[in-house]
Amino acid sequence: MHDLTSTSLAETPESSAPAPSPNHRRRVARALLPGAAIVVLMLWVAGVFRHGVIQGAAQPVPEQSAAGLPTLTITPQTIPAVTEAVGTVQAEQLAAVTSRVVASVVEMRAAAGQRVATGDVLVVLDDRDLHHRVEQAQDAVRGAEATMAQAQSDYKRDKPLFDQQVITPYDFEHTQTNLKTAEANLHRLQQAESEAEVNLSYAVIRTPFAGVVVDKLANVGDLAAPGKPLFTMYEQGRLWLEANVPENLLACIHIGEARTLRIDARGRELRGRVVEIVPSSDPATRTVVVRVHLEDTREIVPGMFGRLLIPSAPEQVLTVPAAAITRAGQLTMVDVVDHDRVERRAVQLGRAIGNRLEVLSGLAAGDTVVLKNVEPSVHGKEAL
Repeated sequence: MHDLTSTSLAETPESSAPAPSPNHRRRVARALLPGAAIVVLMLWVAGVFRHGVIQGAAQPVPEQSAAGLPTLTITPQTIPAVTEAVGTVQAEQLAAVTSRVVASVVEMRAAAGQRVATGDVLVVLDDRDLHHRVEQAQDAVRGAEATMAQAQSDYKRDKPLFDQQVITPYDFEHTQTNLKTAEANLHRLQQAESEAEVNLSYAVIRTPFAGVVVDKLANVGDLAAPGKPLFTMYEQGRLWLEANVPENLLACIHIGEARTLRIDARGRELRGRVVEIVPSSDPATRTVVVRVHLEDTREIVPGMFGRLLIPSAPEQVLTVPAAAITRAGQLTMVDVVDHDRVERRAVQLGRAIGNRLEVLSGLAAGDTVVLKNVEPSVHGKEAL
């Protein structure tokens, strides 16, 4: 009896637990669904559900033997160090052609880019008003000459009478004053006539020197006036490079010495001579303007970009032939021989030195590189 009761009490908690409801089962299923979806997605990416697809695996990179390949051993190269001071070609003599009188433009006899000689006519102005002023000045001079003749006649008449004390000193002083006034008035009107004739000559504007017209700034019918440019021009054959030289290199440059310049637009180098060093430094760039006269100005025009080459102490650099370079996008690589095997190595290149390129990083002296598109017979030749 006692055993039966104990057994019934022990089984009571299990038999009394309620069965899971349908709502509880649905909540459990919803909680497990995202995890199951992630597992299925990972299996699909891994290719478990795709048949006939070759599974990815680490593939060994095939090694290439260096036997028979044209190679070159990298050695340091001594080159003259050159610092470039950039600048702009400017005209040594630049003129803005303006009018000295106010008048309308009648003719424009030059165009931009035209070569002109000294004294060539550039502009013709309306001179009718100037002609009238000359005529008025001439009439005034003729009137003054008549007054002068009358004053001289009075003086010649009164002088003997004054000497004989026939007329009073007051009357003779009056005669002398009239003569001096007539002389001064005639001189003043003669100067006005000369000024009017000079102004008339300003109606024709000529070139001040032989050169090239840069630009035409007026047209027929425009009103010319002092201070208003009609043309700009520069003297042919007189150009210089205004280069901005760093302060620390100023001691290397002296007035009168010859220098080498490079004009990028023409792709050539030319010689020049230092003619001016501006005694002032730009506080923003710490440079000083140096003007170098160009000895050869063929095909050179103001405004072109130029470089002043300033030699300094020689330096040793590593260079590699262009035939050893392989480019892939923005990567620059070379094939290097290591224990008779070829490995590809990324390098950083600098300036071009002849047909070679400066190596900034990626190679060291003594490394052997493989040359591309070169016959094996040139193995190891420095000519590359």
